[in-house]
Amino acid sequence: MPSLDRVRALGPLRGASRRTLLTALAGAAALALVAVLVPVLLDGREETVCRRAPVRARALADDPERAAKALDPGEDVARTRPLKRLLRPGGHPLCEGPDGTALAGRTLVAATTGRTAEDQGRPARPHSERAVRVTHAVVLLLGEGHDGHGPDFPLGLAPHLARMFASYIQDTSRAMTHGPPRDDQRRPTISDREAEYPDGSGNAVTPFPSGEDIHVVFPDIEQAQNLIGRLAASPRAFATLYDAERARFAAYLERLTDDALEPGAKTEYGLSGTESELEQSAAFVARLMASRTSALANGLASSPDAFDRAVLRHTRGLYHAADHRVRSRPSAATLAQRRPDASPGTGGRAAEQLMDGRIQLFAVFDAWAKERGIPPGRAERLRVAIDWRYVLGLRLI
Repeated sequence: MPSLDRVRALGPLRGASRRTLLTALAGAAALALVAVLVPVLLDGREETVCRRAPVRARALADDPERAAKALDPGEDVARTRPLKRLLRPGGHPLCEGPDGTALAGRTLVAATTGRTAEDQGRPARPHSERAVRVTHAVVLLLGEGHDGHGPDFPLGLAPHLARMFASYIQDTSRAMTHGPPRDDQRRPTISDREAEYPDGSGNAVTPFPSGEDIHVVFPDIEQAQNLIGRLAASPRAFATLYDAERARFAAYLERLTDDALEPGAKTEYGLSGTESELEQSAAFVARLMASRTSALANGLASSPDAFDRAVLRHTRGLYHAADHRVRSRPSAATLAQRRPDASPGTGGRAAEQLMDGRIQLFAVFDAWAKERGIPPGRAERLRVAIDWRYVLGLRLI
């Protein structure tokens, strides 16, 4: 760098020329400083460099139909490269969001739910085949991780994935407890009609089929469990999934007959179907609670009190079954959109009660059984089934 004596030796210059020279000298010094600092930042893994996503990629997050088409893996789930590039982008992280996952998350929400991330309050419509196939492929790719050793995605993606799973809460909670609904796993989707039992005794994927829904067939029960387990480390994702299952639980109860049976079920074996569905809710809620404990133990979540208070802030509220039988059969895609029936409250006591899954399930079940006049012996049998499955679920992790 030229010395000041050298600058003076240049003789009297006009003001503009002098300022130009000094600016150049300052610029050279700044470049030299950057040349020194950048390697230090990179070596110390404090890299702040990010890249802006292409305009076309950003547009997908605002266009659900285009997003589903772009990410659709096909009926044979062979075209997964676009989804891999979205979930595992190479090079520097994207600039959208604190950890570069915001764009990928918003695009996934659009492609799998049929609504943009900003428009999730709009009434959901039955999922399209493309949207369901994308959901199947997401679980397939993220469930196995980079090296086949389980999910390893950034937790910044968790709230977006939770919205996806919530939109398929009937399929999600069922996959966590029963696994895939059929032996043939080559197809990623199954319709209400395809899932009907040949003898007309029920449906393999949903207790109250609308006849319009396409359901996702998750590739593997263990992958689904591990994926939900990692999502639960995010209080916001936890709250989204917890809300969705509690809403599904209330919706199921209020559609049962006064004998606690699904409409059309025969008394001699019908109660087993009700038991299975209630156990599904108990198992799912228990899995969330066990995953929270695991996340705390592994350092993925902060202190228990901080985590629980964060869930309380993000939850939509409490859900209760109607005091009368509901006969409608809405699309399963709308289950998670059910409006809360009560506020969850505030403060430590409210957080403590919210995060006791057994309290939440039994409060809804007991009120329903009393209001609907369910025979005591039958109600007790179902209650025991819920309790048994909940305790078992806590021990699975």
